[in-house]
Amino acid sequence: MRAALIIALALVLGPAAASAQGQKPQVELTPLPASVTVAAGGKGRVSLKVKLPKDVHVQSDKPDDPSLIATVLTVTPAPGITLDRIVYPEPAPFQQAGRGKPLAVFGPELVIDVHLSVVPGTPAGRVALPAQLRYQACNEQVCFAPARAPVEWAITVGPQ
Repeated sequence: MRAALIIALALVLGPAAASAQGQKPQVELTPLPASVTVAAGGKGRVSLKVKLPKDVHVQSDKPDDPSLIATVLTVTPAPGITLDRIVYPEPAPFQQAGRGKPLAVFGPELVIDVHLSVVPGTPAGRVALPAQLRYQACNEQVCFAPARAPVEWAITVGPQ
């Protein structure tokens, strides 16, 4: 009878425990600023602030181990806007149990800068600049499934 009770509890609680371990941590994305004005022919910069729970990190944009999933911000080009470069912060070393070499990680907070230019002659007006952050969050015990999160800035093109 006691063995049957233990098996029943394992069947009921097992999926709940596995589900809790597999829950993705909440990642907060904040476009900074949410909107910016750049003159036609000019240059500008927007940033993405990423906030993870305190004990969570993501791999850097250039992990040392090719089997790890890099953090990548992909910006979709908008009419009249060109991307000059995306600048990631310096990664921090993270020593994971069982690994000889520390991992290069970001977190729990990071800021990614996007440098852009507005093509001369671009008509004045508002342009959406969408992007997507791809990342894999990990804590000391587990790496969660890779995820993607959308973000968007509003670029106002001013007169030249």
